Amino acid sequence: MSTQIKVDIKKAYDAIAPKYLTWTEPTHHVRLSYLIKLLSNLAIPESPSPSAPPTTILELGCGAGIPVTQHLSTLPNTTVTANDISSTQIGLARNRLPASVTLLQGDMMELSFARESFSAVLAMYSIFHLPRDEQVTMLERVYGWLKPGGWVLVNFAAGRFESVSDEKWLGGVEGVMHWSGWGVEGTRKVLQDVGFDIQTGEVVADEEGEEDGSVKEVEFYWVLARKGG
Repeated sequence: MSTQIKVDIKKAYDAIAPKYLTWTEPTHHVRLSYLIKLLSNLAIPESPSPSAPPTTILELGCGAGIPVTQHLSTLPNTTVTANDISSTQIGLARNRLPASVTLLQGDMMELSFARESFSAVLAMYSIFHLPRDEQVTMLERVYGWLKPGGWVLVNFAAGRFESVSDEKWLGGVEGVMHWSGWGVEGTRKVLQDVGFDIQTGEVVADEEGEEDGSVKEVEFYWVLARKGG
């Protein structure tokens, strides 16, 4: 079942990638506001410094790289690795980002990195596509990939539900989009059980445009947390 979900999601995002980039523009400011909160906790110099250790950042679900990966690519002394399940999204990102960004196409659950590789990991509008058990596994892996005291920035579905699917999301004609969520309290418990110290946890509603021209509010649980221990 999990494998089919990934096939569905890849096909869906491959088909709607350009439209998705335009559709998300109204929420770009939200993404950037949380990114700035994350970056304020990282010791990134204002100008290149050969003597300073590099800040290493992993982004899960980078999409076309706009605006988050693009902003990360401008930071001095920072190496950026970005992943997305959609080959079309990665193609769009490759055309918009400098060659210094390492782009990895594929299911985030198939990624493998050495322990304590990253200063920060972020996942905006991506982890909630995983089945709930895989969300837990993914967060455990992220914890291991983070350096001591490293940071994670993620948003989750605010509601608690095992699975929701939509064959025609954003007018899609291929694949199926899937989401799942532990809910705010469930997500908080998962993060704390993994070992994260939650610094910011808040529900924010996005206004999402519908195919019929209407707008609906969808709530997400935004979390900025630090690797404990």
